[in-house]
Amino acid sequence: MRRLPASLCLPLLLALIALIGLLALALASLPAHAAAADADGARVIVKFKALGPLMRAARERGDRGPQHAATLAGRQGLTLRDGRMIDARSQVVWGGKGMTSAALAARLAKDADVEYAVPDERRHALATAALPNDPLLPAASGAALAAGQWYLQAPDATLVSAINAVGAWALTTGSTGLVVADVDTGVLPGHPDLASKLLPGYDFVSSTTTAGDGGGRDADATDPGDWTTAGQCGTGQAATNSSWHGTETSSIIGAQTNNGVGMASVGYDVKLLPVRVLGKCGGTDSDIIAGMLWAAGLTSVPTANANPARVINLSLGGSGSCSAAYQDAINQLVAAGVTVVVAAGNSEGLAVGVPANCAGVITVAGVRHVGTKVGFSSIGPEVAIAAPGGNCVNTTGACLYPILTATNSGTTTAGTHTYSNSSNYSVGTSFATPMVAGAAALMLSVNPSLKPAQIKSLLQSTARSFPAQPAGSSVPACRAPTATVQDECYCTTSTCGAGLLDVGAAVAAAANTATPTASIGASAATVTAGSMVTLDAGASTAPGTRSITGWAWSLTSGAAIASFSGATNSATASLRTSGIGAVTVQLTVTDSLGQTATTTRTLTVTAPAAPTVGIVASASAVAAGTPVTFDGSSTTAATGFTIASYQWAVSAAPAGLASFTTATNAATAAVSTLGSSSGTFIVTLTATDSLGQTGSASTTVTVTPQGPTASINASATTVTAGNNVLLDSAGSSAPAGRTLTGHAWSITSGSGIASFSGATAGTTATLATSAAGTVTVQLTLTDSAGAQAVKTQVITVAAASTATSGSSNSSGGGGGGMSAAWLPGLLAAALMAGCRRRRRAGV
Repeated sequence: MRRLPASLCLPLLLALIALIGLLALALASLPAHAAAADADGARVIVKFKALGPLMRAARERGDRGPQHAATLAGRQGLTLRDGRMIDARSQVVWGGKGMTSAALAARLAKDADVEYAVPDERRHALATAALPNDPLLPAASGAALAAGQWYLQAPDATLVSAINAVGAWALTTGSTGLVVADVDTGVLPGHPDLASKLLPGYDFVSSTTTAGDGGGRDADATDPGDWTTAGQCGTGQAATNSSWHGTETSSIIGAQTNNGVGMASVGYDVKLLPVRVLGKCGGTDSDIIAGMLWAAGLTSVPTANANPARVINLSLGGSGSCSAAYQDAINQLVAAGVTVVVAAGNSEGLAVGVPANCAGVITVAGVRHVGTKVGFSSIGPEVAIAAPGGNCVNTTGACLYPILTATNSGTTTAGTHTYSNSSNYSVGTSFATPMVAGAAALMLSVNPSLKPAQIKSLLQSTARSFPAQPAGSSVPACRAPTATVQDECYCTTSTCGAGLLDVGAAVAAAANTATPTASIGASAATVTAGSMVTLDAGASTAPGTRSITGWAWSLTSGAAIASFSGATNSATASLRTSGIGAVTVQLTVTDSLGQTATTTRTLTVTAPAAPTVGIVASASAVAAGTPVTFDGSSTTAATGFTIASYQWAVSAAPAGLASFTTATNAATAAVSTLGSSSGTFIVTLTATDSLGQTGSASTTVTVTPQGPTASINASATTVTAGNNVLLDSAGSSAPAGRTLTGHAWSITSGSGIASFSGATAGTTATLATSAAGTVTVQLTLTDSAGAQAVKTQVITVAAASTATSGSSNSSGGGGGGMSAAWLPGLLAAALMAGCRRRRRAGV
């Protein structure tokens, strides 16, 4: 290739740089690729209203879908660009890197053309939820319990009745503010899987002979051990070791999970409230009922409970029917929104006992790992649902499928903290029940508004079906309870409840039925009429990963004194007030799942300031007979209101002194005064604004008596110094009914030019002049009523002449001659005329 001349290199290089710059600008103007990373800026899905101006215009143009980023950018003052179209009314809108997707969505959602705006978030393929790291949870051959906590796993062909707690944990690990009360034997607070999960409980065992801790009721819910000696609980009763039953049931509900120690629990992060009601030989109904009510915060006897429970677990019971005392307590609990979960009992297929047969509770039966009724479980129509109660399968050797629990090695008093296993195993409906209590706690964690009946309904509607009885099976179907024991049997919905507990499905259903929370913030709770109030729904929330997509504002009361100004379907609204009283605003929010919530807020609208009245009078003091005008146009009303009417009034002393000569309902008015009276009168203006409020102001005018009329007649107004001027007041007069009683002449200026000659208190006076100038003479008249009048007269005094007469005129003729002085003037005039002619002639 030939080498380019050096002279061309620099120009070509500059051209190349320019070309690269143009290419970069062209690339920058291209739309971003749809798969751009989140780091590239905020990304929002926007759906436009079908009847909004933007979509109407787009339809008229025949657009395939919306591309309205430029319009939104202009309205919001943001830098936006169009992303891909989703459907005929939806698109992606990209924002700058300085704003989060959530913030951009919130801004765009307020636009009047936008139906909703939500962040365009990333989702990922759902992998199996990570299991907690508690070592006893998974199955492990050679472990103390080979099946581990099998009952928490997802069900399979072997573990048919497993409750799928792991599925629930993918949605929630429980709220730390959710409290479950375990009404039982108390707990061992030092157990490593319970120590951090316990709230301050209470000991309700009132009998000092069975309490086992040396006293009656107190604030210590520690389990001292419920061991008994032979015959202690009745003739022929064998001695028993301490069961540590409350520790075991509590651990199923809420043992500390994912702590690398021991076991996991159904409730994961929920809190435990230990309530001790059982001691040696069990507990009395009175102690149990007192503990139930205290656990829910419904009684402060013997002390207040600072941590009321939303769920109560009762892994206890006995034979008989539900008593009025139990039913009354349960009615109170349910009315307070407390879910009560009760064990069906372990009477081997006989009817459920007390309090499991009370109305309003969730009664739990026990099933084997394969889904059939475990032999020991009671059954009956009162049962709501079934959960694993633990079973061993074999009759000798290790128990294969018991329920793993936290417990203690001590046979009487506490020893080493440990866990149940295949030889020291836990089985019974007592251990199925806390699984359901833990499930209820997780459901409340995702939907705190759930009522006990709703929790029961969701548990039952999401339960898995019991396994069907195979043809020719030697295991019978469960039948209605009689006096005959029923061992293992295939469950029916009339004997073992609605089905097998599925915690994951129940929690998911609870989350889906959770409604958003509507909240109304206001710029002020009390405002004056005429003010604007800004309403904000920004504190409204949607459950879980949902978002608020719709807002609807309305007035439920007070429409006569307030109205919305602008849109009522955005996150904010403006309310204009126009009257006095109370106005109730209602907000309905809709989330991305279509669930709605409504709330109201009442605002107080107070009266604004009354009108400020201003009066301007033409005079504050006038002589009788003189009219006075008044102007009230400076009167003002509070902001947002106008002056609707004016009303003038006059009061006078003496009566009749003043009266209106114009209308009294305009902004101005005029008053006339009597010519024969004097005194004062008050004019009052009352103004009413457009809200009906009034304000008033007054002004006082003094009326002085009407004075006489003064007149000066001078013999001359211009005189030569040295001459006299005669001044006469003969033209003066007094008002009717009065006479002139006094005359006073004076000089107000020019006293060095003239002076009075003679008296100055009569009807006439003589002024003697002595020098040139002007002199001002004043006459003051007084009438018989004491009224006065003043008149002045200016006299001009000329200097006396000193010229002589009689010189002869040589031209004779006596005054017909022309002085020689005229000639220069004539010449000058002619000259000027000539000049003017020349100018006119153009010379």
